[in-house]
Amino acid sequence: MKLSKVVAYLNILDSLDVAVECDIATGTLKHITHVVNEHSQVYPGLASNISKGFDELQQNILKFSNLIEQLRQELRQEIQNRDAEYLEHSTEVWHGGMKYDSNDIILNRRMRIDPDDDIMLRSHLRNLTDWRFPGMIIRPGLETFIEDMVPLDPLYVVDHNLDLIEPSVSKFTPEYQRRLRKYVIDDQQDGEILGKLPNNQFGAIFAYHFFNHKPLELINRYITELYDKLRPGGQLIATYNNCDLSHGVIRSEHTWMLYTPKRLILDHACRLGFELILAYDGTGDVSWLELRKPGDLASLRGGQTLAKIVAKTE
Repeated sequence: MKLSKVVAYLNILDSLDVAVECDIATGTLKHITHVVNEHSQVYPGLASNISKGFDELQQNILKFSNLIEQLRQELRQEIQNRDAEYLEHSTEVWHGGMKYDSNDIILNRRMRIDPDDDIMLRSHLRNLTDWRFPGMIIRPGLETFIEDMVPLDPLYVVDHNLDLIEPSVSKFTPEYQRRLRKYVIDDQQDGEILGKLPNNQFGAIFAYHFFNHKPLELINRYITELYDKLRPGGQLIATYNNCDLSHGVIRSEHTWMLYTPKRLILDHACRLGFELILAYDGTGDVSWLELRKPGDLASLRGGQTLAKIVAKTE
């Protein structure tokens, strides 16, 4: 059986609040039992049997709830037992071709995002765009999220080559383009990926549709380095392919994206010291994490030269 089927089964069970349903059923039957006991003088024998039956029913409901939880645990164990197989396959897909994807493939690869999710993501991103702090956007691509980040000063634009960066920055005026800091990174070699970028400086870092096509071990390398790049109180928002959900596993089984379960990413991030602010799963392809480096976000800047940043006209 494909892992996506097992995960789908667990997702369904996790969506059912068995404890609440059992409490509702027990509460209703408890009320009925109470009514019978209040009139026990009419048929005392039957009232006693009903009370006994209610006690037995409570025990059976508890057994039922425990069986459901046991089933959940067995499904989780099955998933964990197959993690290694799927992680290894994703690494093979990465090294076998995905890391060599052309600029055209990368730029034209888009995620389905529900309009409400898009609004929510942009709102969360804008809440982090404080002019007093530097910001970083990884893989701006053909999306318009970079426009939500222009208040950050300076704004670092990062990708694997300048041709991937150019489409996003070319929409701005030459004056603002000169203020942007473009950085090319290489994650196909050993050593630091983001070594050229300053540590403990960034107030906000955003990566959209970037980790979705990276294997877990590489995502963990990025998260480790991004933790060092953030200043205390700074936040990382990053999309990824959440394979704790069945449709995420399906995408990895078709090699549209790679196998990256939320629980494994968060385990690494939390061990580094990150605080989880939000783990959001949208209705389309988009899942994202918001992670915060502990501390108070502070700046020595006392003022800013006000100017409006606009896209250039043709």
